[in-house]
Amino acid sequence: MDLSEHQQRLNEELNHISHGYNEFKQTINEHKQNPQNHSLLEQINQWETNSIEIIQQKAKECRESVMKSSQTFINDIEMKFNDLSKQIQQLQKENDFNEINLNYLTNQLRKITEELNNPPNISIEHGSHSFINEISIISLIKPKLNKWKQNAITVAGGNGRGQELNQLDRPDGIFIDKNQNILIADGENHRIVEWK
Repeated sequence: MDLSEHQQRLNEELNHISHGYNEFKQTINEHKQNPQNHSLLEQINQWETNSIEIIQQKAKECRESVMKSSQTFINDIEMKFNDLSKQIQQLQKENDFNEINLNYLTNQLRKITEELNNPPNISIEHGSHSFINEISIISLIKPKLNKWKQNAITVAGGNGRGQELNQLDRPDGIFIDKNQNILIADGENHRIVEWK
């Protein structure tokens, strides 16, 4: 009787573990199907939104500054023009003018026109300091490369010491990259040899 009760408890425990396994598998599938729910992605999206808002605010301030400068420039030209216009009206009213007066008015009108057609140089200056906080991703997860097989074959060297392309002379180190290329530091030949 104790044996059957014990077997039943073991079955219940196995069912409990199996249920937890199924829940975990469901969670993995949900993560696979919807990777956008990752909290880091949400933080990146928030950083993007905040950065865009900062850029838009800065652009708005710059536009307002250009419009204010332009308006100040136009107002200054308009004041000069109104002043010149009053002088013309005064001369017409008094009916007392000569060639010197006419030359002066013509020159003043030409200067105002040139000034209007050639506004002061307003440009954009790019600052050396960023006003947006840069972000980067640091991952402690390292990509897994294939494990070494125990039954090895010679893939580099094997043709005696020398300096030919199929020879090595006192190799110092070996490295296999993620594309399975073999790189060997060929010490005495002062080179690094790569085999695809």
